[in-house]
Amino acid sequence: MSTIAVEPAGTPFGSVVTYGLDPLGQPSFFVSTMAEHTRNLDADPRASLLAVEETPAGADPLASGRVTLLGTVAEVADPQERAAARAGYLAANPAAFYVDYGDFRCLRLVVTDIRYVGGFGRMSWLDVEAYAAAQPEPLLSAAPGIIRHMNADHAGSLVTLCHHYAGRDDVVSASMTAVDRYGYEVVADLGADRREALRIGFRAEQVTADDVRRELIGMLQQARS
Repeated sequence: MSTIAVEPAGTPFGSVVTYGLDPLGQPSFFVSTMAEHTRNLDADPRASLLAVEETPAGADPLASGRVTLLGTVAEVADPQERAAARAGYLAANPAAFYVDYGDFRCLRLVVTDIRYVGGFGRMSWLDVEAYAAAQPEPLLSAAPGIIRHMNADHAGSLVTLCHHYAGRDDVVSASMTAVDRYGYEVVADLGADRREALRIGFRAEQVTADDVRRELIGMLQQARS
């Protein structure tokens, strides 16, 4: 989380924080009154939270997705809202024994702007209302395993898929960097020290790892035919 420092005045100040999410995707925090970022927020409530997609071992972090939520931070004072925020926080951080300590406060980032980066060359500002209405990505927990498996055991198939579905016959090798319900992304080696990020869509939405496996097999069979 980034706040605006009291000292040195006006300097961006980054902190590692844990958070929970409410149904609208707004993050909540349980922060110590002694923390420097708490002091900063009391003086200026503007803040942002950067969340980064898990990067498979050996992969380039810049190829992974990340999102920056910007807005203002306010204390959650209503008892029912605080109880809901506490439940969401503990669901994401089950070892957070400190949530009921007297010197910890419950804060929430009211999101006003969102910047998304999906990897190399894919970035945009997002509509906040659309973000609030969105559903969690069903493949989030399965994605790292899918990526590892495809890169370790089916690297040649990724090249064939790039040739057919991306129309790129110049791809000589490819590494999957991300996968979601709508498709997947690769960094393609084009030879002569040239690389390019490519996005390939699934033929239909996929919501489980088995769905993705069957879809990739079907796409590969179609490409080879």
